[in-house]
Formats: sequence, C-alpha cells, structure tokens
Amino acid sequence: MPILIVRSLENEGSQCLFGVDFLKTPYPQFTIDGMGIRCFLNRVYSENGKQTLQPKKTFIFKIIKHNKYASAKLDLTPFALKQGIPRGYWVEILATNFVSTQDQSGKQKVTEFPIYPKEIKLDIVDFAPYSLREQIKKEIETLNKIGEAFETVGSLYQAGFDEIASDLTEGLLRMENNDHEGALKFFRKVVEALRTYVKKPEVIVVSANRKEVVKRFLSSSFSLLSNFGEHAGTHGWVDESTLAKEVTIATIRYILSALK
Repeated sequence: MPILIVRSLENEGSQCLFGVDFLKTPYPQFTIDGMGIRCFLNRVYSENGKQTLQPKKTFIFKIIKHNKYASAKLDLTPFALKQGIPRGYWVEILATNFVSTQDQSGKQKVTEFPIYPKEIKLDIVDFAPYSLREQIKKEIETLNKIGEAFETVGSLYQAGFDEIASDLTEGLLRMENNDHEGALKFFRKVVEALRTYVKKPEVIVVSANRKEVVKRFLSSSFSLLSNFGEHAGTHGWVDESTLAKEVTIATIRYILSALK
C-alpha cells in the first residue's frame, strides 16, 4: 500500500524537518515544493529507540524543496513544536498519498495520488536503533490496513469519484478521533453514493448479472449501516463503525477493479 518511513527529526532554523528525498526517484512529478503528503504519524522514539509518543493521527504535511537540486523534506514544525519533540528523535510515518491543492474558479480542488499502490514498503536507515526496528515489525500488519484505507481515497480521486473520496476521508478521520457515530454517517453516505452510481444504465460491473448482485449487496449494506445509530433504539459504536469501514473499503476496492 504506502510506505512506512522512519527518520530522525532535523532542524533548519525554526523548522522541524523529516527527510523524504528518496521519493524523488519514483515520484519526481510529486516531490516538489509545496506538495502535501497525507501521513499517519504512528510513533515517536528517543535517540536510543525508546518510544515516547504514540499519536496515531493523520496529518497532511507539506514538502519543502527550495530548488530542483535541494533535498526534499517534510515540514513537521506545527506537530513537533506543539509536542516538544527535539532534534534527533525518531519519527515513524506511514505516507499514503500525495495531496495536491489547486485553485479552480475561485475554489480549491483537492486531489490525492496513492503512494506505492497495492504494496507496502519499509524505509528505515541502517543506523536506526534495533529496539525501534523490532517494535515496528510487531505492528506492520495493522499499519498495512491503515495504509489500504487511505490508499483507497487516492484511488477514488484517480477514478474521478472526488465527492466519495472526500466522504471516505472524513469517515476515516472521525474514526481516528473516536467519533464513531460521525464516522458511520460518512460511511453510509459513501455506500449510498456507490449504490446511486451503480444504478446508472451505462455502468457495468463485470457483467449485467454481476451488476444486479452488486446493486442488491449495496442496498443491503446501506440498510444495515442505516440501522447503526440512524433510528431510535439503535446505536453505532466501535464494532459498528469498524464493520462499516471494512465493508465500505472492500466494496469500493472491488467496484473500482470490476468496472468496465
């Protein structure tokens, strides 16, 4: 899916920076000054590899690259200053999508592009502490699932489903913030939008027969998600939002792969 990067924090003046220059080779068109990267900031470690923070939050950090010959670095200043992270501490980031923001007709248009889709890469410098490496290995599968979720956002943008991508992002972020009722609302919106899209006569999902089955599945899924907190006597909490997320992401990925 994305790439898990572990680097020590650098300082340039008042800025707290995180090196991502290695992305220039596979993604030269995106590794430019001002481009955003959607990052899941997992953990922070001391210089000797002891865990000090576990934010587990998603941020969009901007690339700083002063000219075409300069190294590309992420600007973590707002987060690092707020948390008091010193230079030399190790930061563990799951980079999932490049985020481009452009002005169009007086409005900002956001587009996301997945990083290393359908695979997960690990980039840790050789001199990183051994204890840090061992801790990361224990959680790689969990991070892989997080990466898959946000990679799906990028895939939706690439396929032209901007509004669905935006709603899926909001649902994922609300889950991070433990707003499970709010997350369910947005996952439900995504499933409803997929159901509306698949009903279009020109849309084919593998075949006419498969399309009918998918339509029924989406209707049943929407009905179930509507029962999670939408009506009196129902509720939506961790189990419900987790199921809603898994169903929503798996369905999106299947439909995107099966469209003709």
